[in-house]
Amino acid sequence: MMNNAQRILLAIYLPLTFLILTFDNLYPVSDAVSYLKFTTMFTLFLSVTIVRKNTREQKLMTRAYFFLVIADFFMVFLTTFDDLNLYLEGLGGVGFLLAYLCLIPVLQKNFKLGKAEIITAIPIAIIFLGIFLLLQPYLGLLFSIGIFIFTAVLCYMAWAAICAIFRNYYTHKTACLIAIAAILMLVCDMFVVISIFYPPYPSFLPWSENIIWGSYVPGWTLLAVVINEENPKNKYID
Repeated sequence: MMNNAQRILLAIYLPLTFLILTFDNLYPVSDAVSYLKFTTMFTLFLSVTIVRKNTREQKLMTRAYFFLVIADFFMVFLTTFDDLNLYLEGLGGVGFLLAYLCLIPVLQKNFKLGKAEIITAIPIAIIFLGIFLLLQPYLGLLFSIGIFIFTAVLCYMAWAAICAIFRNYYTHKTACLIAIAAILMLVCDMFVVISIFYPPYPSFLPWSENIIWGSYVPGWTLLAVVINEENPKNKYID
């Protein structure tokens, strides 16, 4: 069962996701849509900042939203004044990288490397290598290093989140929400990285934007639901 705050988050941000997807198709590359996107994520940041947290882990998760907003400021808000360029993309990428680094210590509680974790790592490793090998021919040394680090951190974060289901630090409900949120973040950033650094990829495709924002907003909304969970950890965890 979800509490009132969690239901409100879903009731607000899932319809907003649908609204963003609709406007991206009706008014592609519109400044008004960019403002809607940035405002959506900024208010989500405010919502997790003001809510009372019951655990240290929830407080640490909240830090990631600060860097999330910084990333969106460079990659979404500033594009209303100028076209997106590699400088802004790089600053946005650093913001997301720091957000994921904030999440990793929380997601890998009760770390262990068992059979389930190893099996989970296989598809994640394939995704990591696939993205890097796809982009590497088009990147210079500096961007190759940057994409390697960013993609490695992203994939590790997703792997740690999925493995939370097997490690029993969080309740099953919380662990499942964390895993789904991380998978959505992974899907989002896969398309973001490819759309930016893969030259054969058109600069703007409505269906691609739909995948990015259709996974981005729900992913971080689900993590906000976790932050609003009253008892996210198993009872035997101190």
